[in-house]
Amino acid sequence: MFAFILKTIVFFAAVFSEKDLIVYNEESEKFEKTKEKIDSKIKKTTDGQIQTQGDIDPFKLENTWKYLKNYIENSLNDNEKLEKVSIKDAFYKDFLYLKNKDKKMKVFSFEMLNQWVENRQKQISKVYFSKTKELTPTNINKNIKQKLILEAQRARSFAYVPYSEFHVGSAILTKDGKIYSGCNFENAAYGNTICAERCAIAKAISSENRGISFQKNSNIVAIAIVIRGGGGSPCGNCRQVLNEFNPDMLVIMSDIDGENVIEKPLTDLLPMGFGPANLDKAQVK
Repeated sequence: MFAFILKTIVFFAAVFSEKDLIVYNEESEKFEKTKEKIDSKIKKTTDGQIQTQGDIDPFKLENTWKYLKNYIENSLNDNEKLEKVSIKDAFYKDFLYLKNKDKKMKVFSFEMLNQWVENRQKQISKVYFSKTKELTPTNINKNIKQKLILEAQRARSFAYVPYSEFHVGSAILTKDGKIYSGCNFENAAYGNTICAERCAIAKAISSENRGISFQKNSNIVAIAIVIRGGGGSPCGNCRQVLNEFNPDMLVIMSDIDGENVIEKPLTDLLPMGFGPANLDKAQVK
């Protein structure tokens, strides 16, 4: 009985370890989703016993990465290939980073990398939800978080960073499901550089004149930040700007594969932050 239970556990553990991966189909010459068991592979022996085999590594062959590189590079236009700090160069560094980091390419990771291709980018300006009347920093589901990360990555591919070559993208989410994204852009006078987080805030306010409602009603519930290397915590200036609009907003910091994700409430990043409430308390009426 114990042996049967153990085999059942092994079987279902293997089944539920299944995840979407991207692999290159040489016959169709296309990248396709495939259901592979990342941790183990099921095999039944002649006597009906369940066994597990070694890890599956769909991106083990160098050819698969070569196809991926060519597939995306061929979609770039001439301007993207010729710029001093070109999109092609930026894409290639992301490509090498993911290639060296993890041989397994998940569908979401592929979509993140594919955001460099201008004619394939899909802007996500709104998310839809039905279970609640409005979003809060604590009720955002995984699907919405992934869309926020993906939009931040799309914005990241537009970053103007000829000096640092450090691309950052961000996307803020409001209670009503709207998304506003931004990227960092540098200046020859380095101090005039604008961070991606502040760029997104400025876009949101200027798009709908919503600065007052953002601040009074804590309309911004989350922000996603994407950098290569992960852990893209906002700088001090950006933490202060974000604190102006909602100290309790969720800060989602993601690597470019969407896997290495850190989530923190803004109050953890800026404890005892100074904001509008402090000015209100100081007023004498």
